[in-house]
Amino acid sequence: MKKQLAIAALSTILSTQAIAHVIEIDKNTELVPIPAYNLPYGPANGENALRAAQAFLASFDDETKEHFVFDLKDSVRREWSNLPAGIVDRSGLSVGEMNPEQRARLFEFLSSSLSQEGYQHVMNIMAAEAFLSQDRRAERLKWAPENYWISFYGSPSADAPWGWQYGGHHLGLNMAVENNRVESMSPSFIGTEPAVFTYKGVDYESVVNMHRASYAVFAALTPEQQKKADATRGGKDVATGPGEDGYIPEQIGLAASEMNDAQRDLLITAIEQWVLVQPKENADIRMQEIISEMDQLTFAWHGTDEVNSRCYLRIQSPSLIIELHSSGRNVGKTAASMGHYHTIYRNPQNEYGGVEPDKSFW
Repeated sequence: MKKQLAIAALSTILSTQAIAHVIEIDKNTELVPIPAYNLPYGPANGENALRAAQAFLASFDDETKEHFVFDLKDSVRREWSNLPAGIVDRSGLSVGEMNPEQRARLFEFLSSSLSQEGYQHVMNIMAAEAFLSQDRRAERLKWAPENYWISFYGSPSADAPWGWQYGGHHLGLNMAVENNRVESMSPSFIGTEPAVFTYKGVDYESVVNMHRASYAVFAALTPEQQKKADATRGGKDVATGPGEDGYIPEQIGLAASEMNDAQRDLLITAIEQWVLVQPKENADIRMQEIISEMDQLTFAWHGTDEVNSRCYLRIQSPSLIIELHSSGRNVGKTAASMGHYHTIYRNPQNEYGGVEPDKSFW
């Protein structure tokens, strides 16, 4: 049912004037490029993310904070989406609703909460959205870098669990912090349209490194292994995206236990493209967990290394689901032949820091 709803929403892109979150946008503000990666409190980790969160929240009055600081178990935490703001309404506070000081503190918080690689994904995705804002469909679909939202779950604290969510079109980061340490970044959606582009004289490549690292694994396999790794059974999109919490797809592809050491090393490098989005304090632990399950892990791929071509990836073990999908088509006419990706990272054993909602969204 969830998948049918998502497909139905996508099918209305070109025909429906859906009502999205209504905000007042400061059109005179230049948001892209967003500020460079900046660590005013020290290395990115749970402790410094807390300090940055407190500074950010201190810039708002209590009435405004009621719109984007929710109870830890609020079911709205699971209502995130990768669809444009013109199709899916969002909870939280948008970048467009913040003043310049608040925006600066937001990006300091994101820097303090993500690795440099993770923050670069945010920079690239928002730049892609700025690129799409020039498209003739942009006004209807609300393609604009102002349309990204921040939400907090629980009160940021050193001695109580809390989480945060930042996302919009092609982005959904869900981070959980407990005991003043980053504990989980599941689920997190990273996508883009376009993928390789130039905006205001700056060249961008978004998600392409994920594609290339995944294809490198497939290219290193023997012909017989490639047959086993074939992912033609992959669907029309990622299977475990928004609205699919709790869904565990069938494992497909080649078992990592059948790979040699060099092939496994390439597989680990591919997995790191997603895991290293989060700060090192949890990324290192998470990689060790994944490596410990290597004999239960499978790799499946379909496609080539061409950016704007149809491809699908699934890497899966008991505590890991990574998917990448490219349809080889673009929604924005201005982005034609420039790439369009959806990817998802999940740890089914630790979604949203293990916090169960008070009630199911669905």
